[in-house]
Amino acid sequence: MAISHERAEELIRLCQQEAESAITEGNSPIAAIITDSDGNILVCAHNTQNNDHDASAHAEINALRRLGELTASRYFDGCAMFSNAETCSMCAAAAIKACIRTFYYGAPAEPSMDPWLPLVEIAKASRLPLHVFGPLLADECAKQIARGRARVQKQARA
Repeated sequence: MAISHERAEELIRLCQQEAESAITEGNSPIAAIITDSDGNILVCAHNTQNNDHDASAHAEINALRRLGELTASRYFDGCAMFSNAETCSMCAAAAIKACIRTFYYGAPAEPSMDPWLPLVEIAKASRLPLHVFGPLLADECAKQIARGRARVQKQARA
């Protein structure tokens, strides 16, 4: 992959911008972008679990679904996945099934994630080599996620 560190950080910041839409809609503040091998954006999406009443409607899954609709394919070999938070095991498995082998993330996995299975551990278990880069802009991303979760919880109580 020919994505520079500067471009990777720019894409993580774009994930943060997209995550604001999730917060506004009352969803977990996570967003994902899928790019081609040069870092050109193909799709972006955010978490819609609460709106869709769908436990699988994570940002990464939504991005995979959008790219599938756009390309009429389920294979995205050569693409990279970006997220403002470390991709969970469900989303990582789906991306790997879609032939995505490169992952960039902002905030590291929270200890409350269940199952707690960091991307580096998933990479070790994959039969094909995965490339994992992160955390990038970890503090910025973690602060946004904490702020967004607090807002969503406050909305849920209201």
